Formats: sequence, C-alpha cells, structure tokens
Amino acid sequence: MRIQIEDIQKDMIIDEDVYSNQGNLIVGRGFSVSNAMILKNLLRQHKVDKVKVLTLSEEVAQPSPQEKIEQEIVDFKLEFHDTVSTIENEISSILSGEIEEEKLNNLVESSLNMQSGTTLNIFQMMQKVKDSDDVTYSHCYSVSLSAYAIGKWLKLSEEELKELTLSAILADAGKASVPKEILMKKGFLTEQELSEMKKHVQYSYDMLDNYPISKKVKDAIRYHHEREDGSGYPEGLKGDKIPYYAKIIAIADVYTALTSKRPQREKLTPFEALKIMERDFMDKLDVTILTEFLKRIAENYIGNPVKLNDDTIGEIVFLSVHKLSRPVIKTTQGDKLIDLGNKENAKLEIVEFL
Repeated sequence: MRIQIEDIQKDMIIDEDVYSNQGNLIVGRGFSVSNAMILKNLLRQHKVDKVKVLTLSEEVAQPSPQEKIEQEIVDFKLEFHDTVSTIENEISSILSGEIEEEKLNNLVESSLNMQSGTTLNIFQMMQKVKDSDDVTYSHCYSVSLSAYAIGKWLKLSEEELKELTLSAILADAGKASVPKEILMKKGFLTEQELSEMKKHVQYSYDMLDNYPISKKVKDAIRYHHEREDGSGYPEGLKGDKIPYYAKIIAIADVYTALTSKRPQREKLTPFEALKIMERDFMDKLDVTILTEFLKRIAENYIGNPVKLNDDTIGEIVFLSVHKLSRPVIKTTQGDKLIDLGNKENAKLEIVEFL
C-alpha cells in the first residue's frame, strides 16, 4: 500500500526503490524501517510525499546475507547524513554562542554508536557514503569515525576515546568561517587563499575558547595540521611537541581527504590512499601510529569485492606486510589468484570497491 511520509512507522518495509529528483537512489526496495524519524526527515528533504510499504502483517521473506548487508548500508547512510546535519547545526550554534555541553556529548555518542552492530566494518561502511562531494561537515564526521577506530587500535581508555572523538568532530569547525569560494575551488589555491584556508585551525580554537572543554581537546584541534618534520601549521611544531590526539587526527584527516571526492579530483580507493601515505607521509606523520594504521586499515578490506582496471572482478584475500597497498585478489570467475605485488601485474590497479 502507498502511504503519506508522516505515516511511516518502525518495522515497515519499503516496497519500492525511492529516487531523488536528480535520479539518485535514496532508499531501496526491501529496506526495513528501524528509525522512522530519520527516514521521514530524509524523504522530506528530497520532497518525497508518499511511499509504497509493506507492513508486518504482510508476508515478507527473510533477507539473504547480501540483502542484510545492503540494508545495513542504507541504515548507515541514513544515520551518517542525519548526524552530519546535526554537526552542521551544532557548529552554527557554537558560532552564535548557544551550544550546550550535553549536545556535544550526544555528538560523541553518535560516533561511538556508529562503530558497531553491522556486518561490514566502519571503513567499508564509510566507503559506501563517499559518493557526494566532500563538504566540511561530512569530512568532520568521517575523520571522527576514523580517529575513534585508530584510538581503539592504540588501546586508549574510554574517556580518552571520547576526548579524541570530540576533538576530531570539531577540528575543522573553523572552516565555517572560511569563504565558500575557497573551500570549493577547483584547482590549486593561490598563496593568499591557502593562507586564509590555514586560518581555520585558529578559527576552530577561538570558537571554543569560552566553552568548558579540556585543554587536550583544544590543543588537538589547534595542532592537527602540524607535521613531524616541522612542515605543518600553525606553529611548525615537530615530533614530541605535537599533542598525541593531534597526531592521531592528522592521520585520520589525511586518509579521509584522500578517499573523499574533492572539487579538484575524484576520490581515491583505500589502497591508492595507502600507497600515497606509505610513499609521502612517513616523515610527516607519527611513524609508529601510521604504521599501525596502514596495517590495520589494509586488513579491514580483506574479503571486500573489488574491480580491477582490466574489468576483472574479485575479492581481496591476502595482504603482505611489505606491500600493503598491493593485495592478492581471488577472481570471481575461475578462482584465479592475482598478486598485485608481483612485477608481472604492475599495470593492474584496484579501481573500484564493490
């Protein structure tokens, strides 16, 4: 039956593919409504008035494992975009001096809750929502999810994880004060534009100056663009002078930027990002944290289906610690093993994660 958006309830099943006016899929047929409010808000944003649904009283087949994963991805996307909207609202509140500490804590809890309860891991899930332009607020949230995962790998305490996550959410809040024409410029920034862009860390720090947030959080926000060799900003700090949270956020920030669509380029695959980080950032990011990150992030994609540049479809089955960005692929047809680390396969590249 077809119902008004206002009548959507928990546990209803969407019985059709729902598209935006631009032709993008919003919700797929078979989606089970777990949070009616989030779905209603999303559909209203796209000016959808009615939708066809099944109710629990109607016969509904049990989803297959693949259907379960697809539903989890839709759920993740809904919650991701809803939280991004909340972050945008709260950063606007900070700018106007109206933010409540409880709301900041709720943002942190949202990040923590996104880390569990799905078949795919958080990095595989985030890869699924990287289809739109990387804007400030989705970048903030993606960095916070990545930073939290790194913090868990480094065995930080729960309190430290909360501080780290809050730092990451607010690290780029100051970009709200940077002109949009600079943020969204296609092509390289001029020296003057780059100088203005770099001011966002100070803008972020100043925005939070009057709030009861710990010094560790504020320092992480201010110094997350510092680099181990002193080439970063705003103060050119080196090595141990850079706060620990800032070191973690720096790695999460670089990885998120590389794997996100930008005005200047398309997004890179995770393994393209790993290759760049191995090649260009070993002397710029904390080598101990970065080495752990590269190993762990690569392991997160074992079992992930991929497409190669010769149209071969396969699955990542093995990673060499010496060539993390060049995994072994088992083809879907013929169960052939392709070691991307071998010289004979040097021209083969992963071009898409499926």
